Amino acid sequence: MPRPTVPKEMVGALSVANVPIVIEETKLEDARKRFGGTVGSRGDAGDAEAWLCLHGNDANGPWILWLESFEINGPDVGGFQWRRLSPNESPDRRCGRIPDDKGGIDLPLALHLGMTEVEVQKVLGRPTVTRGKTLFFSHEHQRVIDKENYSVSNHLALVFRDGMLWEIEAVKITVN
Repeated sequence: MPRPTVPKEMVGALSVANVPIVIEETKLEDARKRFGGTVGSRGDAGDAEAWLCLHGNDANGPWILWLESFEINGPDVGGFQWRRLSPNESPDRRCGRIPDDKGGIDLPLALHLGMTEVEVQKVLGRPTVTRGKTLFFSHEHQRVIDKENYSVSNHLALVFRDGMLWEIEAVKITVN
């Protein structure tokens, strides 16, 4: 990735059915207990990853969300993928269902599935990198935790289909 261009952290949390999920703090298992579903995993050591799949509907149709945890995150949620489902897709039976009346997915930015690229750039500015129909936004800052210096990175990948925001992927990583 080129040098980060976004001046402030974009997504450090999200709300699922009005329940806050704080990246690098909320345990994947706690989310499973709250929303149901089955935690999946694969790999080990540096390749380890785990996820919890959730799905629901909003005014524009069905969506699916994966809360993700990577080796660096330990048991905590480290990021997510949220995307629209195509009409011929259905979620796996292991995915937890978020009832329509419980609220959907809310991000700290005015960002949601179905936006146009122009609307996205009004919220986030110019992307750090563009590859085809995917916009990448990158932010990095330094932070002191327990008197030690850490680097905090926040990355978004936004995928467009038919001119509309189809998928949002977010990752936050704190390292010293």
